[in-house]
Amino acid sequence: MRILSIAAEAAPYVKVGGLADVAGALPTALAERGATVEILLPGYRSIDRKKWGFEPVGSIALDYAVKRVDVELQRVRRQDGVTVTLVHDAAAFDRPGVYDDPQTKEGYRDNPERYAFFARVAAELALIDTPDLIHAHDAHGALVPALLKTVLKPRVRRRVGHVLTIHNLAHPMRAASKVLFDVGFPQDAFFPLSPLEFHGAANFLKTGIAYADAITTVSPRYALEIQTEEFGNGLDGLLRDRRSVLFGILNGIDTKEWDPATDKHLPATYSAKQLAGKKTCREKLLSDFNLAAAPSTPVFGIVSRFADQKGLELIAHVAWELSKLDVRVVVLGSGQEKYQRLFQELQRARPDQFGVYFGFHEPLAHQIEAGADFFLMPSLFEPCGLNQMYSLRYGTLPIVRRTGGLADTVIDVETDPERGNGFAFDAPDPRAFLAKIRAACALYQDKKRLEKIQKRGMATDFSWTTAATKYLALFEKVTA
Repeated sequence: MRILSIAAEAAPYVKVGGLADVAGALPTALAERGATVEILLPGYRSIDRKKWGFEPVGSIALDYAVKRVDVELQRVRRQDGVTVTLVHDAAAFDRPGVYDDPQTKEGYRDNPERYAFFARVAAELALIDTPDLIHAHDAHGALVPALLKTVLKPRVRRRVGHVLTIHNLAHPMRAASKVLFDVGFPQDAFFPLSPLEFHGAANFLKTGIAYADAITTVSPRYALEIQTEEFGNGLDGLLRDRRSVLFGILNGIDTKEWDPATDKHLPATYSAKQLAGKKTCREKLLSDFNLAAAPSTPVFGIVSRFADQKGLELIAHVAWELSKLDVRVVVLGSGQEKYQRLFQELQRARPDQFGVYFGFHEPLAHQIEAGADFFLMPSLFEPCGLNQMYSLRYGTLPIVRRTGGLADTVIDVETDPERGNGFAFDAPDPRAFLAKIRAACALYQDKKRLEKIQKRGMATDFSWTTAATKYLALFEKVTA
């Protein structure tokens, strides 16, 4: 099977969030199972062409916004058999940052135009390369199925399957209708309740959901949640209409990159059979942040984007109560200013308890996962989540709100002692969250039971093997 994977980011070339991890790892897992995969990415300035070996391979000419445009393609074929192609267009992508302007820290105002253009180039490439299946990720690739099934349909040489994966419905890419007309859709196709229209404007995800042969989300629970008014972002009715082709497939993680037995970022490695190295990681983490070490004091880790979605408001509500407990807290992340101020104040008031690093630091993310005893992740909603899976693999018990992929991966030890691997609560209530933190502190004193639960979590298989098998089965069904 020949698959064209269309995404706005993919590790290791460009990464902003979890989308990059999925769009980078899944093609490799599919290739290992015999598929031929090409990843199509925007040619951002930040991608090091020389480092990764990209070379020009020609150009695509297309009509866009009533003018003829020539777009250069750059390509590399990797040792794992996956091909990666960049859309090298200066006007759209030769600028600092990815989605946001580094100077203003706000999204580029022309993002809808940039990614509509990217989708049109992707559709043109599909006409040339004729894959068996197009796998579009999020709003950035969502217009491709509609383009190939409508305005470009006369040029389609044979049937192509279309699967749209929704990583986060909260970012649907809304825009003025002109963006759709510039990309090639006729104006008479835009009318109330049509696939192109959403409250008088464009909504890329709505259009993709309407035209894709199948829709997937990144966890089974999230596939159910987005069919509700609470999580549907105005598209729940359409998603309920399409529920027969809507599937939830839990993301995997890179088990080579995230393996405490071989992790090059750790001061000591360890495994479920030999946990001694975790103690070393814990001591080194506390030392690096100048936090007082004590054998009876649990360490809580936070690695997060500082945003309301991530449940940071819940953390803010319990922070001062948390500071009264005999605990240590290590924080890594950046984002909304109000949360950065909160952690600054906590660190200033309790320098022996709170250690904070603002920004992104990959080695430190690994060190926190290994050195912490518990991981705080009380997201208001979480399509899948990866950090809770990293935590379980590293013997660090997650404390999560029961939503999306968190509900699919974390089993509460209080309600299910025999299967539990962490702590989970339902309502986005600070009291419920604090109760689980207190329960974790109590569990920490029972070292024998704690170790048993740690090993249970570490034994869970979060590799891409299961997910890739499910994706391939769906792809074969769609293309059949």
